Amino acid sequence: MLKLVGRKRLKRGVLIAIEGIDGAGKTTQSEILAKRLTEKGYPIRSLHEPTEGKWGKKIKELAKNGRHQIEPETELDYFYFDRLEDVEKNIGPSLKEKKIVIMDRYYFSSVAYQSGRGLSPDHIEKRNTIIAPIPDITIILDLDPEVALTRIRHKRNMTPNHFERKKHLTHVRKVFLEQFSDRPNVKIIEGDRNRSIEMVASEIWNIVEPIVEKVEET
Repeated sequence: MLKLVGRKRLKRGVLIAIEGIDGAGKTTQSEILAKRLTEKGYPIRSLHEPTEGKWGKKIKELAKNGRHQIEPETELDYFYFDRLEDVEKNIGPSLKEKKIVIMDRYYFSSVAYQSGRGLSPDHIEKRNTIIAPIPDITIILDLDPEVALTRIRHKRNMTPNHFERKKHLTHVRKVFLEQFSDRPNVKIIEGDRNRSIEMVASEIWNIVEPIVEKVEET
């Protein structure tokens, strides 16, 4: 176990996004990363989208009750307004306070998931980057949809919701890989069933550590 060290200061805020299909391990890895950064003495803020705000609750209702009751653009609006509120109330202020902000989902998920309803990935991304800061690093956990659904059913003891159908997750995974894999600030990490949580966490740390060290005040 890592020992807690003295408080560290940063020259600026750092934004980290953890992405991937449902069941890929985003929340687990976000929590491990947050704990490790805290133990190293870095100021952090952990956030999750959708939020618990007005628009986030509407999104969760869609996941529970079905998405086809609203038009694709309206669904996209829900995510857009939820993110706008998150940027204004949480992400932006935390970055100004020179914290490391860890996002468990961000606008990359909107691009991948909402494009599954026929919207252009480029249109979704352009709309979001107008209002949402681009992360210093985005880590996409890549996982086969079958493995993801098995995790959701058995490890979470849950029935997949309306965002978690195999056909849809297959599309989402494809968009994540095709839309973002060649970006310089995006890293794809294999989250196969044969890789342990610790192995994935170690790979994430090897990516993140040099980034935060560069902005550390000396």
